[in-house]
Amino acid sequence: MLNKITFLLATLVFAGICSCHAFAMNGSDYKTGKLILSEKTNEELRPVFRITPRELDLGSVKPGETAFGEFHLNNVAAGTLDWSVSCPDDWESAGERVINGVTSDTGDNLHVELSIAENIGSLFTARAQISNYRAVMKMESAGQELICQKDVKSGTFRNSIRLSSTGGKRTVFVNFGIQMLQDNPFISLNPQRLDFGMHLPGKIISKKIELTNKGKEILRWSVELPKAVAVSYLKELQNGRFFSFHNEGLQEKGQYFTPEHLKDSMELIGEWTENNGYPVSKQMASAIKFRFHGTGCSVFMKSHTESGGCSIYLDDILLKLPDMSSGHGEKKELVIAEGLRNGPHSMTIVSREGGLELEGVKVFGKEIMQGPRGWITVYPNSGKTLSETDYVNVQLNTANVAPGSYGDQIVFKSNSGEEKATIFIDVLPDATQKSMDVYLYSKDLDYVLTLNNHVEVATLIKNGYVKEGIAFRLFSPGTPGTASFYRWYNPVLKDHYYHYDRSGGGKRLDGYYFESSIGNIATSRMKGTRELYRWVNPSTGRHYYSTDSRASTGVRKGYRFDGIAGYVR
Repeated sequence: MLNKITFLLATLVFAGICSCHAFAMNGSDYKTGKLILSEKTNEELRPVFRITPRELDLGSVKPGETAFGEFHLNNVAAGTLDWSVSCPDDWESAGERVINGVTSDTGDNLHVELSIAENIGSLFTARAQISNYRAVMKMESAGQELICQKDVKSGTFRNSIRLSSTGGKRTVFVNFGIQMLQDNPFISLNPQRLDFGMHLPGKIISKKIELTNKGKEILRWSVELPKAVAVSYLKELQNGRFFSFHNEGLQEKGQYFTPEHLKDSMELIGEWTENNGYPVSKQMASAIKFRFHGTGCSVFMKSHTESGGCSIYLDDILLKLPDMSSGHGEKKELVIAEGLRNGPHSMTIVSREGGLELEGVKVFGKEIMQGPRGWITVYPNSGKTLSETDYVNVQLNTANVAPGSYGDQIVFKSNSGEEKATIFIDVLPDATQKSMDVYLYSKDLDYVLTLNNHVEVATLIKNGYVKEGIAFRLFSPGTPGTASFYRWYNPVLKDHYYHYDRSGGGKRLDGYYFESSIGNIATSRMKGTRELYRWVNPSTGRHYYSTDSRASTGVRKGYRFDGIAGYVR
């Protein structure tokens, strides 16, 4: 008996020493300390499911339009959490019936896309005509896609979506309204601003405009092409050069990539998806940085959520601008800056949450000329449209067009009024007649290759760089067989690096900052070209570029050959 009492006391003392925190939290519990600790550990490890926001308001959506929103899912406790979501009540699933995911404290995004299309016609009653619409809600997360659909009439809707998880069940809501089509015809053009990019003279380039009727009655329309030069018309064009963010080269719907014509001036940060080829922010803090040369700029944007919006930086300085970017609605033009020093600038647009769509940027300070008479062809140039989409082809012929930036305007006349479409194009100098001198500036074995832009040269001289003369000649943009020759800078190594591959050609670019393209370099030997050799110093990590195959001698002793960077004149 004494041995049993002694054993019991020893057990209680041991439990008190090892589990005093557990007993202090639950002193009335007579279980052993070991069991209480086990229960406490399980409680701490239990996942906690959090969703923000709990309600998405997609606003009023017209038939033929698409609205976007996003839920953020995460586990606020330690470890991971399994979750799943299915279609809202009374909605049918097309294909997969559920999305499964695993999230942690970093979280996942559940992207919601709602499209409204006119469905099975109209129901006529004694008082009114009631239209039926097909609503399609697409939910996507981590490559999984769930498509839900339902036939609805015009009005407002609040749909509950239930999510199950190992951290409990949650209900979120998606709200939207369907705006009925108006009776009178109404012309709509998409896009209204066409960017034809940069081309050499003698090219014929085509783009399409989608023409739709937002009303119920027949739309009759015709096209009026530009005629004689009008002073007031030119003043409107000279307001700025529009650069479109539209990417025609996307292989499939989903992720957005920088379009080829903007690869030298546009940088994506974070995740961006696409809507009809335009970038849409997928999460908070997604950003686009756009570099331009001019006296100011504006941006064309559209928010797919009521509370959406963005922060805008000009030359890395946060601006205080009116919050025109928030609120579900049509695209808006937001003027960012005017009257700047005419030179290089950058604008960064940071999305405050998902669902911000960007159409493009207008740059002020560029001289815009009107094209020659007859250089625009439009076909078809007239038509009748009810509920279908008509595609209007716009063709530009740059034969006998001098180099420069051009803008023009096409007027669509209809029984619902006028609508205008503007077009922009840069005609480049003939690359067979012009090459570009590249100058070499150096400071402490850091070598800068530049086109001798007076603004950049002034900065280089101010920072102690010395001009060494013309290093070689590059080609004009658009020259067949050539590619942009990019420049990066590492402020720690004090080293400039160059390559025609935008990703660096296999080199690790950690610590390097992308600066610009300095012209075009031939990627294979062409008539009248020579090799541009790349050299690297293994001990310092610095690079040197020269057409001389003996660059590892003299002051650059210790450099080793690192390949041919391309071919230059």
